Amino acid sequence: MPRLAIGQPATLGSTARAHLELIVWCRDCRHKTAPDPAEMAERYGADTTVPAWGKRLVCGQCGSRNTAFVVSGAQHDPLRG
Repeated sequence: MPRLAIGQPATLGSTARAHLELIVWCRDCRHKTAPDPAEMAERYGADTTVPAWGKRLVCGQCGSRNTAFVVSGAQHDPLRG
């Protein structure tokens, strides 16, 4: 998980600025999505920590709160090399 400083969890804003990817899935129905970190920062606040955001997740398909997420490395744009 990206960090702002030693011992401080990443925020949605810092995750967006680092061009990292959020991958979320439902443990009940296996629905998977990759919300845009910049959009999440706008919606929930750039200073919202990624762990605090993760506690709010609800599956958009089945409504379960039994979700999980990971922060993945920077997205690779094949057109940019």
